[in-house]
Amino acid sequence: MSKQVYDFAIKKMPKQGRSQATFNAVIEACARLLAQSGYQNLTTNHVAQAAGVGIASLYEYFPNKDAIVAQVAERLVQRVMAELSQAVPEVMEQPPQQAMIFWIKTIYAVLSNEVELVRVFHYEVPYTNRLPAVQTILPKLMSFSKHMQQQSGDQAIEQLDTVTGYLIVNLVSSTVIQMLLNPPMGVSQDELLAGLAHRVEQWLL
Repeated sequence: MSKQVYDFAIKKMPKQGRSQATFNAVIEACARLLAQSGYQNLTTNHVAQAAGVGIASLYEYFPNKDAIVAQVAERLVQRVMAELSQAVPEVMEQPPQQAMIFWIKTIYAVLSNEVELVRVFHYEVPYTNRLPAVQTILPKLMSFSKHMQQQSGDQAIEQLDTVTGYLIVNLVSSTVIQMLLNPPMGVSQDELLAGLAHRVEQWLL
């Protein structure tokens, strides 16, 4: 069975202030509707109405709802990565025994602020892993890790190979998302985050 083909490309980029405002309003309205009502209930008519623009104006830039959703994903990834990037210097200031848990708690806190959109993209959007913005997440997290390795005085961490780094980044990101969306009963957030940090540190030894 062949994969369904989705069109994520926008028709054109806005160039003037008014058109940029329309473009942004559509994306922001789509993000609100996704968080409130989910992907299945989303239509271009609903987005245009929520954005306060005519449907013709929406279609001037977007061929369908999936192209708008792709832009929502791109901005979500940009926000998350910008916040994580800003946190890297503070992570590096932590004592060695506290740096890992601080970094993992930072990832958790940043994603917590976006939990409703994360939930929709994780459970409802059928093509999340095919979105260009989503495909950049692991490479960007790997880049953060390599940067922190270069700044670290721990020789063992500096020599971390690409495969292990990839597995660790995948473990941390997927576990944090599961903690946010489906937390286990009878275990606190702090216990889970501390346990995750401990397992990662053991892997690095």
